[in-house]
Amino acid sequence: MTYRDVACRDYVELATDYLEGALSSEDRLTVELHLAFCRACVDYLDQMRATIAVASSLRADDVPQPVVASLVEAFRTLKARQDGADGD
Repeated sequence: MTYRDVACRDYVELATDYLEGALSSEDRLTVELHLAFCRACVDYLDQMRATIAVASSLRADDVPQPVVASLVEAFRTLKARQDGADGD
């Protein structure tokens, strides 16, 4: 992967792996080069960090059970769609 290979839409898919330190050294450097030239992706990364910080501070009692159930169902639906797309 090179800097030119990382379009913003591709970066969005790599952002979680980047934050988790799950990219290879080469891919991490490529993403960091992209970030050096793309303010929009830096902003996106900052938003991801802020979302993670807020979400990780929540306690189980902070989220009403109907909201939890709705989120779990949404993630299951998304996973099923992704699994179906992978099988095509």
